[in-house]
Amino acid sequence: MTILPVVLFDDIELWATGRMRTLLASRSEPYATDVYIGNKVPNPRRDRMVIFRRDGGPRTSAVLEAPRLGINVWAKTDQDAGDLARLVAALLCASPDGAPVCKVTITGGPYAVPDESTQPRFYFTAELTSKGSDA
Repeated sequence: MTILPVVLFDDIELWATGRMRTLLASRSEPYATDVYIGNKVPNPRRDRMVIFRRDGGPRTSAVLEAPRLGINVWAKTDQDAGDLARLVAALLCASPDGAPVCKVTITGGPYAVPDESTQPRFYFTAELTSKGSDA
């Protein structure tokens, strides 16, 4: 019987929200300022929001996993929501640093989706490759 090592994987929502806060802070585009970034919609809602949700993903080896993220982006106008979603997707793809995320692939979108609020919303999905560490 093969015994796998005990490997812990990082909280990918926490990694993604922290990384995106850092990356957006350095941007000068008007639609990229004052953006709330988290893993659930705040109450009260904000004019601009990016919400990361982990949607599963398998462990692919003893030390790697492939977490999947669903990313919702809201803004005041359709143009701003679309621009912000495309920027967030581009920044996410440029964000792997090997600790823990080694790769990011956008697997769908961004595209506009209806929302129960009147706020314009875009959605996209991503699959990451994440490296665990010894427990």
